[in-house]
Amino acid sequence: MDSLSGDWQGTYRASGASRHGVLRFSLRPGADTAQGEVEMTFARAQRLYGDPPEEPLPRTPCRVLDIALVRMDGGTVRGELAPYWDPDCECQTIAVFEGRLAAPDRVEGTFTSRRAPDGPALLSGRWVAERR
Repeated sequence: MDSLSGDWQGTYRASGASRHGVLRFSLRPGADTAQGEVEMTFARAQRLYGDPPEEPLPRTPCRVLDIALVRMDGGTVRGELAPYWDPDCECQTIAVFEGRLAAPDRVEGTFTSRRAPDGPALLSGRWVAERR
């Protein structure tokens, strides 16, 4: 488990590039759960502000979502975000992710977001994080 301890930061991108952002989580030595957050840039914000904007506009911060649970088992990382309101579908959403240790300081994986509590998948994509 200690092979995954440390502070991790990375990015994610949904298939079709409609949503992307930054993720961060920390795992302390001897622990099997981590704490973290995800900054989400969503399609409606891209339409409103441009990505990048055509001209400078005041930007509001990205929506920050808490990572509710991260479990580490061997070289595998599994977790989910705390339920959040998705402005694109205007519904309560849950995102789950899974990844594997790809190198000593790199984890790569996939994620799926779906309507809460167990609705159809809304989007999926890939994520990567590196130990800082």
